[in-house]
Amino acid sequence: MAAVETAIDDGTLDAFPSEDEDDAEPEDCDCDGLDGFPCWPCVRAGRKELPN
Repeated sequence: MAAVETAIDDGTLDAFPSEDEDDAEPEDCDCDGLDGFPCWPCVRAGRKELPN
């Protein structure tokens, strides 16, 4: 069932999708040094959100 749900219109199935560029950590990521606060490159790329 999962294969049928993820097949695209031309009938092919991407069983091992490549990593999306948006999911990759930006080269200038500095989140580790911010005590849980996201760095701007990660916020801009949509990987993390700013806290309220």
